[in-house]
Amino acid sequence: MTQNQASMRYTMNSKDILPPVRRQRRLALFKSLLIPVLTLAFFLVAPHWLNVKLRTELSQSMAASPAFTPAQREEWLVKIATMDFDAIGQAATPGLEKLHDHLVAAGVAANFQRLHWGLGLALLLALGLDAAVWIIYALNERAKRSQADLIRSYQLAWRISMVSAIATLFLLIPLLTYAVFEFSVILTDHYIPKLLFLIVLLGGLALLNCGVILFKKIPLEFHEPMAREVAPAEAPELWQAVRQAAGRLATSPPDRIIIGMQLNFYVTELEVKHDGGRTRGKALFLSLPLLKLLSEAEVTAIIGHELGHFIGEDTRLTREFFPLRLKARATLVAMARSGWVGWPSFQFLNFFGWCFGETEKATSRSRELLADQQAATLTSPATAARALVRFQVAVEAFQRHLKSAIHRATGELPNRPLALVVRETLAAEPEFWTRLFEQKQPHPLDSHPALHVRLDSLGQPMSAAEAQALAGEDSVSAYDQWLSHHPELFTSLDQQTAKVLADLQSRSAVVAADYGTPGGRELLDRLFPAFKWRVRPAAYGVGLAFLGVFILLGLLLALEADVPAARLIGLMMAGVSALTMVIQYQRHYRSELLLTAEGLRYSGWCRPLRFADVQTISAAGHYSNLILTFHWKTRQPPLWKLSLLRLPGRRETLSLSMLPGKPLANGQLILRYFTRQRAPDPKPQ
Repeated sequence: MTQNQASMRYTMNSKDILPPVRRQRRLALFKSLLIPVLTLAFFLVAPHWLNVKLRTELSQSMAASPAFTPAQREEWLVKIATMDFDAIGQAATPGLEKLHDHLVAAGVAANFQRLHWGLGLALLLALGLDAAVWIIYALNERAKRSQADLIRSYQLAWRISMVSAIATLFLLIPLLTYAVFEFSVILTDHYIPKLLFLIVLLGGLALLNCGVILFKKIPLEFHEPMAREVAPAEAPELWQAVRQAAGRLATSPPDRIIIGMQLNFYVTELEVKHDGGRTRGKALFLSLPLLKLLSEAEVTAIIGHELGHFIGEDTRLTREFFPLRLKARATLVAMARSGWVGWPSFQFLNFFGWCFGETEKATSRSRELLADQQAATLTSPATAARALVRFQVAVEAFQRHLKSAIHRATGELPNRPLALVVRETLAAEPEFWTRLFEQKQPHPLDSHPALHVRLDSLGQPMSAAEAQALAGEDSVSAYDQWLSHHPELFTSLDQQTAKVLADLQSRSAVVAADYGTPGGRELLDRLFPAFKWRVRPAAYGVGLAFLGVFILLGLLLALEADVPAARLIGLMMAGVSALTMVIQYQRHYRSELLLTAEGLRYSGWCRPLRFADVQTISAAGHYSNLILTFHWKTRQPPLWKLSLLRLPGRRETLSLSMLPGKPLANGQLILRYFTRQRAPDPKPQ
């Protein structure tokens, strides 16, 4: 067994990743097959349902006809009870030629034929999806062999999934349209043209969104706004250390080295956009804050880990696998915006993503553990383990530096050794050292194993007390060893950091302002002036007209339907629509929405909505509309007037389609007031 296979098997048996992934995969598969299976079930049942309806209608007509004697009527009723109108319509049965001709002339025979065609298409769709599912499962198993197999299998499975998703849309649009038409006609002898048009419209929109994504090139590049490339002539000591590490690992050094403010180290062959332009080729990114907190040996071990990705050709996975994964996710987003007609296709693509998500996580873990072995080869297992522990502690230390600096009067980050931060702040927090071993190193694309998994793989298990003692040791930073002689390299980064820090300090003061105090109210009202919307009458007028149509349809169904159940459904539809119309009119007639720094006031509400009572705000797009959901910190009574239930709830919703202007812009404005984000400065003309 190779080292790669052993590492893969180790990670694939990790219980912390597989059960959630498999549950999500099964759930997505169930959702993707739900509507196709229900459609198939309808076309299986519909011919029998139509046959029963025809028997009932013919029996009632025969019973009411005076042209037959009681004996003849009884004889015909017995015959009708066993008649198969589907078979009679397809081929004339001896003695029933007139009935056959009547069924053909009335279009009933053609109706049965269309139902059989629908059954064939629904069965074809179900069998095709079933075959695609098993092929994706098989490709996922093959993908576990190696990175090359993962790339090839993922590419093929993605094509199969996209073909299946689009074919599902193509077939479901006519199938659902016809199924809804037949269902309403068989049930009530009427159909709803608007509903049929809506199904076709949603299906066409879903297909259009998919086509846009499929033919759109999705660029994959890294953005490092506070970073710069460092040439060999600018930092010879750093480049010498990196080249020596590459030589000892028998791999080529990176073409470029980028140093920035992100708390991360990584290598990539993708394009990196930074302050100085764009970097192409093999690039190594180093974190400037962490270079100032970690020692030379620790950073060397981290560099060895990153160079190990070059040895394992992991950057090929970045080039060939991740762009395809991003396109698959973009297609998922497009499907999610296409309404319920595109829901089965969306869930099928979601199933595909979860199916390969398990293998992807395992492959990522395998790559990281193998790269850790390269770090241990370059330095030692103990040094590699030390680097992993102190890296996680350094990230926490810098973040605490940043939080404390936000409250300082100066715009400078404090530069204190890591050991000093550990002794002053982290040493008194035992829960931090307990959580430390569950931390995962960040990465722009990959997922990393937890710290305790990586330490065990290196043969260096560690207790919380040992990690705390290790992090508290004094050391000379890698920055002092390699870059302290060239401080001018990072003048622009220091200036950007000071500007960002000053902006964060200003934002912190705004966020912390108390609207209940005169000073806080004056500040917030000045930065967030009141904004008023007058609700467009057409917005709720269209809804009222739509409800009026439902009232008329319900009354028509109640008056014209022959089936008592259908009459009851019509009365209920008319009653509910009428009640909803009255409530909507009372809420929205001549209404206004007022936005202030304190919250929202709406004339259709019983009370104002205070931002202080809101935990989070989420948004959901529905075509041209945007619906905001306000999640309360604690349960709150309903805001809306005439609410049928006054029980406290955890959320409240607001549709922005009734406001003038674009819903997205209005939603962004409300969110900005809620988060107290100041409006961006106008761009110079």
